[in-house]
Amino acid sequence: MNADHKDYYLHAIYSALEKGMAAKEVVCSITTGFRLIPSLRTAPGLNPYHATVADIGYGFDAVQATIERLLKGEQIPLAKELLVFDLDTLRISEKQIRPNFELAVKKASPDVLYLVEQSRYFNHQISIRIKEAIRLGRAFLGPEWETVRSRIENVQAIPRL
Repeated sequence: MNADHKDYYLHAIYSALEKGMAAKEVVCSITTGFRLIPSLRTAPGLNPYHATVADIGYGFDAVQATIERLLKGEQIPLAKELLVFDLDTLRISEKQIRPNFELAVKKASPDVLYLVEQSRYFNHQISIRIKEAIRLGRAFLGPEWETVRSRIENVQAIPRL
């Protein structure tokens, strides 16, 4: 793959995640505010939802940092594995966001439904951007994506502390 082709995909993935990060920042602010709302403060899904949003933020940071290093020409051992690991971990976190959110807002009072709807909208934007970044990553690596993903699968299964 020539350098222009590689840079095109890396910039496109970075851009998709940058848009997702903007949505994540809004969601994080609203979610933090949920802790002040009596009907949501003790909702069973609030902590897992907040943790999922944080995981996504860390994931965005990780992928973007890897891309920045690659664009600067740094030779990273296992660079493909690192990129696939970070993007696929975002895929896993994205699957958790909606169910945790719906559990967290299940008993939301009518006076906060506007915030709930805004969060739903931004959660959807986060999901779109993650899926877009993964689609671009798959296009970038082609059939090699699945080969690399199968190699990193066991590493993903190691619980994080």
